[in-house]
Amino acid sequence: MTLPAGISRFVVGVVGVVVVALGAAGCPGTRGAGRPALRFLVPANERPFWLPLAATFEKEHPGLRVDLAEGPVNTDLRESLTTAALLAGDGSFDLVYLDVTWTPKLAAAGWLLPLDAAFPEEARRDFLPQALAAGVFRGHLYRIPFRTDVGLLYYRKDLLAAAGLPPPRTWSELEADARRLQKPPGLSGFLWQGAQYEGLVCFFLEVLRGHGGFWIDPETLEVGLDRPEAVASLEMLQRFCAPGGISPPGVAASKEEETRRLFQDGRAVFLRNWPYVWRLAQREGSPVAGKIGVEAVPTVSGVPGAGTLGGWGLAVARTSRHPDEAIAFIRHATSLASQRLFCAPTGFAPARRDAYDDPALLAANPFLPELLKIHASAAPRPVVARYAQASDVLQRHLSACLGGLASPRDALVAAARETRALLGSEP
Repeated sequence: MTLPAGISRFVVGVVGVVVVALGAAGCPGTRGAGRPALRFLVPANERPFWLPLAATFEKEHPGLRVDLAEGPVNTDLRESLTTAALLAGDGSFDLVYLDVTWTPKLAAAGWLLPLDAAFPEEARRDFLPQALAAGVFRGHLYRIPFRTDVGLLYYRKDLLAAAGLPPPRTWSELEADARRLQKPPGLSGFLWQGAQYEGLVCFFLEVLRGHGGFWIDPETLEVGLDRPEAVASLEMLQRFCAPGGISPPGVAASKEEETRRLFQDGRAVFLRNWPYVWRLAQREGSPVAGKIGVEAVPTVSGVPGAGTLGGWGLAVARTSRHPDEAIAFIRHATSLASQRLFCAPTGFAPARRDAYDDPALLAANPFLPELLKIHASAAPRPVVARYAQASDVLQRHLSACLGGLASPRDALVAAARETRALLGSEP
């Protein structure tokens, strides 16, 4: 894999950061020093919840230790760190903790070990089908799901009930309800992720699917961004955040946490976000505890929409010095007992089927059965090796439109043209 000079210099710097981080994780005096280590990178805010899983694995495998290198919370930065370490090929990582969209790129580059033999069909049945399918690339399984995600519509059921309104099933119903109930600036109609990042792509795809459109067909590499369904989708979002719309102007610069906090503070009627919001919004002292409901994302027709599939899983680096032990850790981390340890305190959605009727997890998160129904229609992002570059193209042009720099049609025609040129060199 050849990189431009500027990117190569960046990679060298990133590799240095990875080496320092891993060196710190395995330096003398750390827990279990001297034993063979399984090493991988996790976000700093998740590391405390990974530690119990590492401890139970070490107890069951006394000859091994697990080194959890603490990485940035920002997903793009962790992807750069992971890519740089795998590109170096020095065995820095045994395991890779990866987002659903990373699998095609890392597998196409030859950096991951196929897991087909390690996880035969019987073992695969333990996982939610959509979550498992996200780890397959060109017919081979490379990633085992650890926790999963799907885009959801949260709503203030107390406000809708007081107005005699059912939860909206169509975008036109949501827009009408939001206009009726909002009282800006204190109470906005609808919050969503409009900043120039992957979250905007996830939400736009939900709107696009709900209009009957598509982004990239992964089989034919056909691009649908300049079709009427896509233009209508972006026109709607532009209308939502325009002056006098149902979304505050700042929504075009918002990510998950900004929108979650506003909704949880009681400052919006509707919110598009991920399952983790539910548990936080129900905590003691939350202004909206007991007042929120959840539905599938709307569509034009009213048929329940397909939320974008998200989530994180585990893979084995091809350069791992301990591949068998790494596979054993994946089995351990994705067991029901480990799902309890990780998902109960965090509110993250588990990836195993049996977790959704597990008494301990249901006690921690009664929302799971409802989530399972919505997850059944979760839709993946296109499985293409150049996904990151295609996403960057779409992000830039969506953001230009929402920022008033281009019309919906012009933005999407340009995005379609660039995407077709990019996919023309798809490996």
